[in-house]
Amino acid sequence: MPAPQLTEAAIRQYASAESFERGSAYYEQGQVTSPVLRGTTLYAEVEGSEAFPYLVRCTFATDDSIEASCTCPYDWGGWCKHIVAVCLCLIHEPETIEERPPLERLLADLDREQVQSILLKLAERNSSLVETIESEVQMLRPAVPQAPPQASAGAPAPAHRVAIDAKAVRRRVRSIIHSLDRMRSSEAYWHVGAVVNDVRRLLDQAWTLIEKDQGRKALTLLEAVTAAYLEEWENLDDSDGEASGFFHDLGPAWTEALLSADLNRTERKAWAARLTEWQSELDQYGVDKALDCAAAAALDGWDYLPLQRVLQGTITSRGAWKGEPPDFAGDLTRARLNVLERRERFQEYLYLAQAEGQAQAYTTMLVRLNRAQEAIDYGLRFLNAPQEALALATALYEYGEREQSLHIAEHGLTLEGPRAALAKWVRDKALTLGEKELALNAAEHAFRAEVTLDNYQRAAKLAGDQWPQRRMALLEYARTAKSFSAEGRVAVFLSEGLADDAIVTLEPYTGHELIAKVAEAVQGERPEWVISTCRKQAEYIMDNAKAQYYHAAANWLAKARAAYQVLKREEEWRTYLRDLLQLHARKYKLVPMLQALQQ
Repeated sequence: MPAPQLTEAAIRQYASAESFERGSAYYEQGQVTSPVLRGTTLYAEVEGSEAFPYLVRCTFATDDSIEASCTCPYDWGGWCKHIVAVCLCLIHEPETIEERPPLERLLADLDREQVQSILLKLAERNSSLVETIESEVQMLRPAVPQAPPQASAGAPAPAHRVAIDAKAVRRRVRSIIHSLDRMRSSEAYWHVGAVVNDVRRLLDQAWTLIEKDQGRKALTLLEAVTAAYLEEWENLDDSDGEASGFFHDLGPAWTEALLSADLNRTERKAWAARLTEWQSELDQYGVDKALDCAAAAALDGWDYLPLQRVLQGTITSRGAWKGEPPDFAGDLTRARLNVLERRERFQEYLYLAQAEGQAQAYTTMLVRLNRAQEAIDYGLRFLNAPQEALALATALYEYGEREQSLHIAEHGLTLEGPRAALAKWVRDKALTLGEKELALNAAEHAFRAEVTLDNYQRAAKLAGDQWPQRRMALLEYARTAKSFSAEGRVAVFLSEGLADDAIVTLEPYTGHELIAKVAEAVQGERPEWVISTCRKQAEYIMDNAKAQYYHAAANWLAKARAAYQVLKREEEWRTYLRDLLQLHARKYKLVPMLQALQQ
């Protein structure tokens, strides 16, 4: 099959500017190894500073979204540099990626005995797989058949449901966590994220049950996962908060499962007590409020009097609460709305969304119910943020209300909050609908909300004859918009040949990759600055860094040499290099790199 289509612009949407720059450096240094494409999933290893490479997995969906994961500990938002490096390899060196059939295709033509033989061989090679296989098998076994209750006339036959073996789930969680037991602690640290992700797959199964409105079975699964994880999670290194962070993933699932289970009051009180007990234990480790919302969902259920009044259409200033709403009020409301939507209780959904000020949920549901004008009128009065306007505008656009969608979106651009996503949506949709002036204004909004080269170039393309005046205004904005990352602003200045602006934009703590990019770009215009900057970077590495970084010092010196050549000061360069060789004569790994620069 053809390789997935991917662009650097798409990668930048998933990664921070710093991660993109570092990932670019990793790719250019050839640290991506063993890339394999199986169907729509790309696997690769990326060499890092540790003894073992990081494992990257990227799955490309038909809607152009990408689900990516890495075994590194990065947890600061967006993709890590290793994922970026692998995706850049896909873009620039697709010929290096080996294509193999997906696993499901490999297994499709095998009979039961052949699959069983493969599993047995794998278990022989890795004994830890035995318990994993056992747990998976027991989780898939159907419940023991019982005599069904007498069905009423015309009632549909009950659907076959898979039983949840709580003991098997517990064993599976323990097995996953203890898979690190044979590693040194320094090595196990780097695999905590992968372990938590394996446990998270069990949580995904709970969400599947919740979305099918099988709340009781979801509770059985969640109880087994939570209890086992709570018993064992201290065996994981939580320096980066990955192990404890899983409890915050559990909370929303518990909340919706409890609301989906149709429990009686006694059952709800028991679940609330259990969750409160678990949260008290977590409080001792600083894992605050992970299960508080779920405990409230269990205690209040659906018969909480203020909630009942709202669902019956009584809208008051207090919403669905007796007194001051708790900190988790928004989370609990969204969980209730999700359950009401799944059960197609749309009028109650609207009452609750309106009472709780959930303007986005309220208006988008009105659109889905073919009540677009009500949604528009309400949105113009009560939308509070650009992202809410974007949600409503998108819903209107999808339901054929194109002009009205742009009207709502324009209104959203006047609201306080992050506007980049909304502005780019307006820019693209307005252009599609032939609203060129609106598209241009939105393009400028997008640039002011997110200073990037792509946004700048799109504004330039839309401006046409108006570009000279608008260009000056946008460049001046880029010079003063210091709250944005230097990477985007530098890219804009370099595209316009504004060397001095690019240099001034570099901050004291700017990453090495961006400094190098500027040095290469302004070599012909500002060679003196290139020499000074590159020598400073190289000298710091040679004086202070470990031998493994000497190649970086040599790269900086190569840039300095090129700048000397621009100034026709080759003799000065040779003198400087001789001094370096004399100063670092005992550094046997560095000397050959310096000698290579004599040529």
